[in-house]
Amino acid sequence: MARYFKCLTDKNPVSYVCGQEITFTVFAREGGKNIDCERLFWQIETDDGFKNSGTAAIGKDKPLTVKVRLKRPGFAHLQCGALKADGETPENFDRLDASAGADVDKIVYSDTLPEDFGAYWNEIEQTVDNTDVEVLECIERKNHIREGFLAYDVKIKTPAGKPASGCITVPKGDGKFPIRISFLGYGIHGAYCEYFDGMISACFNAHGFENDKSDSELEKIYGKELSWYGFDAVQNASNQTTYFRNMMIRNLMGLKFVKTLPEWNGKEILATGGSQGALQAVTVAAHDKGVTRLEIYKPWLCDLKSVNEEYLGGWRPDFAEGLRYFDTVAQGMLVQCPTKVECYLGDYVCPPKTVMALYNSLSCQKEIKFFQSTTHSYTPPEKEEVAD
Repeated sequence: MARYFKCLTDKNPVSYVCGQEITFTVFAREGGKNIDCERLFWQIETDDGFKNSGTAAIGKDKPLTVKVRLKRPGFAHLQCGALKADGETPENFDRLDASAGADVDKIVYSDTLPEDFGAYWNEIEQTVDNTDVEVLECIERKNHIREGFLAYDVKIKTPAGKPASGCITVPKGDGKFPIRISFLGYGIHGAYCEYFDGMISACFNAHGFENDKSDSELEKIYGKELSWYGFDAVQNASNQTTYFRNMMIRNLMGLKFVKTLPEWNGKEILATGGSQGALQAVTVAAHDKGVTRLEIYKPWLCDLKSVNEEYLGGWRPDFAEGLRYFDTVAQGMLVQCPTKVECYLGDYVCPPKTVMALYNSLSCQKEIKFFQSTTHSYTPPEKEEVAD
């Protein structure tokens, strides 16, 4: 059983105001009980430029306490890691990433919409509207299919060169069903079959390639071509050449196809995804007004320009003129359907400040949930949803 850290704050971690002292209290834990940690390294960084670090020993009844204040709306990021006598990290001891924010409801987008933002996206929408749905491939899957469903691997022609490529599952029998369309995180991954009772499920890959191969097989075939896709500074200088342009056209054509299925009830469409998948889901909801609900978690590519104002950055391409048209915050401004967001307070791939910039920019009906010490790829043994 892994050892880990549990972080508490003296208030709800998203309820502080600027200038107010934030107190982090950290315990070492195993199996839900406090344990000793003879040595740890800690570091605190804030969205207003403060940074401090140190080492400490903590006991069952003697936690680590770190205090900080924020001068502007944003977050303080606390990291902790256990250390052995030789300075190495012990095996089977999870590190901690946690945060707390001040005046989070006042966090704003660090950029503005380009003057031709509307015209640019109107042209894309018109291109999709004017493109007939043409099924290039529809193969029924026979193996490992959940009982009560039919499953298909499809490729749909697009005006973006490569097809929209996805997996569709449909409940058997009579009836009309809502659509659930989902998208995948960054990487070279094929779409996969998802099953939800009483729903048509559509999962599309980001690249328009085949879905019947493993990640390792796809890496061998496409690894060179897709290495660091979306990070090319030359491509990102223009909204016409950035990788995300054709990705979004494929996604919109994929949904256009799913809406032609006779099993759809003609009314309900849920778009969903995490990380890059959240970017895709938000963009689809922004430009296909048939989407009736949006549910996203750890949204990526939010508020790219925030690093220019010295907010803590995440893992994403550098700010570039072409990417301004694909910033998830800019897309969120166009969303009209009810939206649910999950923000992970330990996630510094998609920093909480950038997620709040997205949430605060939404003008639709919305809700947000926060999870302390959850990162982009790690869920602590004692996952904690922050109470409102």
